[in-house]
Amino acid sequence: MKKIMMAALLLGSVCGKASATAVGDTIVIEDAKKVVIETRDTVQRIVINGSKDDSQLHYVQRISIPDTNAVRRSMKSVKDFNKITIKNKNGKPSKWVTSLHFNIGLTSVLDAPDGYDFKTWPSFDLGLSWLADWHPYGKKNIWSVGLGLAWHHLAMKNDKYWVKGANDMMAMLPYAENQSERSTSLQMFSLQVPVMYTHYFDNRCKWSLTLGAAVNFNLNASANRHYEFGGEDYDVTTKKIGQRPVTFEGMVIAHIPSFPDIYCKYSPSKVFKDNRGPEMKMLSFGLYF
Repeated sequence: MKKIMMAALLLGSVCGKASATAVGDTIVIEDAKKVVIETRDTVQRIVINGSKDDSQLHYVQRISIPDTNAVRRSMKSVKDFNKITIKNKNGKPSKWVTSLHFNIGLTSVLDAPDGYDFKTWPSFDLGLSWLADWHPYGKKNIWSVGLGLAWHHLAMKNDKYWVKGANDMMAMLPYAENQSERSTSLQMFSLQVPVMYTHYFDNRCKWSLTLGAAVNFNLNASANRHYEFGGEDYDVTTKKIGQRPVTFEGMVIAHIPSFPDIYCKYSPSKVFKDNRGPEMKMLSFGLYF
């Protein structure tokens, strides 16, 4: 029983502080620099390196455990979990943690033909993603895969609007002169599957760069216009505009201390299917939380 209590107290020293004194059979180390707990077969090994008052401290303890399946671990938070290295039966570190992210930014349209005049503002890109992060070789390298939702709002200049013409081809026509208070946009909602790699450049994990790609399943898209005519407001929505059902995009995220993360996304995939709309691609940039 005393050995099990000691293991629990040593594990707690990773996440918090306590007095640097020994009381009875309990050893408490304040601000341990590194704690490694290895559980193999019927033996658990605890190694502590460094403390608040002694950077050269090296403590090792082995505990016999009849059944390692009875060992239970508890993590207070994602932040605490990231400080703990768990080794599998082969002695290799393996670490999983989940995280929720939100991004907001501006969207620009590239390679659009003449006459298709998009506005970077108020065009915007919103996203919400859940990621499972894998730390197989320490905290500096993270592989992530997840699931997310994305919404692109592409605003146009107010002299033309979208219309579905012959063969369901999306094109633009000019508003009538007596139509006022105009606004025109494209909306696209997507289900995303992102895959990313993050590398931290410092031991405190403050500076890092993330490279990744995402598969977008474009579930819904529409062309919208609003205008005023004869004292009445009109809202017109055109659905089934011929967006590509699956597109791809690349992403770069820069993690800088004391600032929100900055991202840039580029999609080499065309927005519309062939012969359904103008050839154009999307570029987004903004903040990643």
